[in-house]
Amino acid sequence: MKRFISSYFKLSRSERVGMIAILILTLCLFTASICMRWLVRPLPDKEEQRLNLAWQQLQQAVETENGKTAQATTLFAFDPNTLDSAGFAHLGLSTRTTKYLLNWRRKGKHFYRKDDLKALYTLSAAEYERLAPYIYIATAQQEQHWSGNTSPAPLPDGMDLNTIDSATLLRLDGIGTVLAQRIVQRRRVLGSFLQTSQLLEVYKFSDSVFNYLQTKLRVYPETVTKIRLNTVTEEQLGIHPYIGPVMAKNIVLLRSGLNKYEKIEQLRQVPLMNEEKYRKIAPYCTID
Repeated sequence: MKRFISSYFKLSRSERVGMIAILILTLCLFTASICMRWLVRPLPDKEEQRLNLAWQQLQQAVETENGKTAQATTLFAFDPNTLDSAGFAHLGLSTRTTKYLLNWRRKGKHFYRKDDLKALYTLSAAEYERLAPYIYIATAQQEQHWSGNTSPAPLPDGMDLNTIDSATLLRLDGIGTVLAQRIVQRRRVLGSFLQTSQLLEVYKFSDSVFNYLQTKLRVYPETVTKIRLNTVTEEQLGIHPYIGPVMAKNIVLLRSGLNKYEKIEQLRQVPLMNEEKYRKIAPYCTID
């Protein structure tokens, strides 16, 4: 100790000041480390859960932004020659890949083997390996829905959307079993389609597919089913997707008060009726 003190006084003034500064800094750091244990406390459980949830939501948002759906995908056996856009979405294919695949089919491309899908450059190798075990390509014999070996006649343009059957819908590019069933079901609850744009209420088709469907399908006035406002029942009105049970009750109540509807515009007097609802409902109605 005496030797240390003696050595200390042999140092120059600047060296002694530096040594004292180092000792003070060391003491401060030691004191701070002890204080941190008291000042910094772990987050409460609820706060930690909230932050974890926020982090998960951020990750999902990033994945969605990169084109990866946040919804769980469903793998099932499928034929790339017949599956519709909704089916490809359930498989987890991106919108871009589905668009290219359907465009290929529209141009006459047919997949004869699983490996044929590898030529689709928007489909990554990892994505192909994920789907490969579920790819099922029907043979020519299995695909035949018509007698003999003759090919079916090409579909004409301008087919009536209100009378076309599900089998014919299946022959349209971009429409498979699921969408064909949904279109027929939507037509049933509506009574009929008023315009082809209502197909977008069934499924949000890509522009290319929808433009193709518009060339193949149209609505003819004579096949449109109208609602007879003065004789229709509340139950019949209630199943219409544009009306519903509450609006149906109000329409029938107003009819009772008026004795009968004299003109379609009187629907504007129905409670809860706004201009948007009137615009959708009125074309379906008649007072005849």
